[in-house]
Amino acid sequence: MNLLHLSSEKGLRGGEQQLLLLAGRTKPGIAEWVGVPGRSGLFRTLPAEAKKLPVKCRGLFDVASIVRIRNLLGAENIDLVHAHSNRAHKTAVAATLGRRQRLVVSRRNAFRCRGGLLYRAVDQFITISKAGYQALRDGGVAGDRIEIIHDAVDEAALSTALPDRLGFGEGTTLILCVAAFTAEKDHATLLKAWNLAHRSATNAHLVLAGDGPGLAAMRRQAAGLPRVTFLGWRDDVAALIKGADIVTLASREEGLGSSLCAAQWAGKPVAATAAGGIVEAVADKATGLLSPPGEAEALAKNLIALAADAAMRRDYGKAAARRARQMFSLETFHARHLEIYRRLAGA
Repeated sequence: MNLLHLSSEKGLRGGEQQLLLLAGRTKPGIAEWVGVPGRSGLFRTLPAEAKKLPVKCRGLFDVASIVRIRNLLGAENIDLVHAHSNRAHKTAVAATLGRRQRLVVSRRNAFRCRGGLLYRAVDQFITISKAGYQALRDGGVAGDRIEIIHDAVDEAALSTALPDRLGFGEGTTLILCVAAFTAEKDHATLLKAWNLAHRSATNAHLVLAGDGPGLAAMRRQAAGLPRVTFLGWRDDVAALIKGADIVTLASREEGLGSSLCAAQWAGKPVAATAAGGIVEAVADKATGLLSPPGEAEALAKNLIALAADAAMRRDYGKAAARRARQMFSLETFHARHLEIYRRLAGA
């Protein structure tokens, strides 16, 4: 079986990390190609032995990418195309038009889809949570064309990383948020919550890792707030998570929350919002504490509670590690994808 992965993304956010986990592991009987923007972070991070196709995948009218993909489909006798981003989905539909290749699309968010021809052209959707499944169903996609496969955690990275506490001693409770500075991640509510929490959580320090279009605005909002550190983009997230005491996320919309999956695998308790798939990723009052999206006061209360209670953090962390190994296993992640590929290819 021959398989082509496609993504339009240039960075290394959650979806790209999942693609690297999927394409970077040998699958018996499957030859893989990966089509992503050339000179991108994703392109550079792919294993040296990976068969790479530099394509931008900008959508239905990206003629250059469509031609390159169609040429590869014929030359390498590709059986399946797996698109990992919205624009790659559109490019893949155009590239496979009138051809025999089956099309798989991974959809990581829980936004309602618009349906239509682009969605009818897909043989199988993969989503990462029940919230994502419902969003597709609400957009008119039949349930038998949707599979839920939870994100996997990078087990090797987490097992080998040394905890990085950024120079803070054990007397400091380190609260970490790993997320791109985009509207749906709602760092504004997190900073409002910290403004309410820092007076009670006197030994805690909030650390924000990530970049994105909203970073400058959040730096301005945080001006004057005590014990807040912006790290910018980091490629050592596993070390940061292992060094943290609490991992937080204030999303308004979320497919699952890959940083929360990794945090729980590492035995870290979570304070997050009950947005989208987070309610599936985190067991409220068992592996972390959840609050309604957009409600800074409720999030602050949960941050204060976890920061004040080391025993709660320890108990939630132990439960989180056990649960994460059941839900976010790399072995299960690969097996489920392989099952879909073989079914569609008739292998």
